[in-house]
Amino acid sequence: MLQRKHLPDLAVALVLASGFFLLYAHFGLRLAQGIYFDYLNLAFDFDPPYFIDFLVGTLPSGVNYKHPLSMLFRPFASLFLLLGFEPKAAAALVMALFGGLTVALVYAFACLAQFGRLLAVAATLFFGASSTPLFTAIVVESYGWASFSIVLVWCVYLVGERAKVVPTQAALFAAVLAAGVTITNVMQAVVAYFFAKLKEQGLQKAVLQTIKFGLYAGLALVLVLAILQPQELWSVFSRPVQTAKEVYWLRTKGTATGVIELLLTYFGYSFVSPAFAQVALSPDVTMLDFRTFAYTRAEQAVVFGWWVFAVFGCVMGFKHRQFRYVAAPLLLVVVLNLLFHLDYQFRGSLYLYAAHLHFPIFALAMGAAPWVAGQRRSVGGVYAVMLLALAASVLVINMQRATSFVTLFDTLAFPPDAPAIKR
Repeated sequence: MLQRKHLPDLAVALVLASGFFLLYAHFGLRLAQGIYFDYLNLAFDFDPPYFIDFLVGTLPSGVNYKHPLSMLFRPFASLFLLLGFEPKAAAALVMALFGGLTVALVYAFACLAQFGRLLAVAATLFFGASSTPLFTAIVVESYGWASFSIVLVWCVYLVGERAKVVPTQAALFAAVLAAGVTITNVMQAVVAYFFAKLKEQGLQKAVLQTIKFGLYAGLALVLVLAILQPQELWSVFSRPVQTAKEVYWLRTKGTATGVIELLLTYFGYSFVSPAFAQVALSPDVTMLDFRTFAYTRAEQAVVFGWWVFAVFGCVMGFKHRQFRYVAAPLLLVVVLNLLFHLDYQFRGSLYLYAAHLHFPIFALAMGAAPWVAGQRRSVGGVYAVMLLALAASVLVINMQRATSFVTLFDTLAFPPDAPAIKR
């Protein structure tokens, strides 16, 4: 329940959310002026046209097995359409809105984790300025919503930690939203619930309660789909063999990259954007992506500084008596995602999935903040200055990349009917 003492933090969260919404909207609206949202795979292997349909076009028929509840965000686009925005601009504003709301949730997480207000603001600024939150808030795709639902899962987990009671209904809501946005993200909700129950009831009961939780989440997801897409859902259950074939053929294709590329992408490019790499999809079509360690020397210093900061934060997080109960499930989620993406890749496009790991890695890296908050003011001041300097450096680099990105697609440089980009 919201109390009077929480009002200052609510005000700070609103300011942060509004500021980043305006920043993301600036880039998103500029990108919407070009042709990027009309084609597939022009950058990062994102597929904007399908999600434009979910928001402002004709809803696709059938159940989307990877993103079953994407239509839930359509009312937000309708609001922007009523305000007079063009369809693509309205869709871009929905992504910017959820980018800003995600920033607000990150601030809430930092407050719940007892960072202290100054460090919570600094950490949130760093999150909002980093590469993945920026690009997923300006591109119409599922990943901005995925980030929002993932942060919500961990906020609910921390609410339970503070209250000493697992908020099962809130955890269930967060799990359904996370799975509804991207089905595999239910794993984060299940891990969070297991660790909450483990601390409360012990291993055996925690396993049983988590199995029940997973079943309830699956049932709730089906019930929501039964309301939103009853005919499509009946089609799924009435032809199980065909459904199994359709799900199987959703597996990614192509040669998988190695662990080094995986680590560089999720611990490096996800936070500090490198120069764009051009990836040949066909003889006449190239795609932009973040695939190479292409930084100037000054930018490399920022990347290495981030890595040192992150390692220190992760170690201190596990040393802290309270935060280790947050760090342990977060680390497990990171490891499980890395193992999953060693196999589940699409022709080397790793940045495509960065939003699924970004917040857990960020939260682990901020693990020193609760310890610093309990030290002398001078220690907190030094840590805050370092974090703010890192946030400012990352913002400058990523804004340069975003500024270039949103102007690169004013016209199409390829044949419009090329199979690699045609939906």
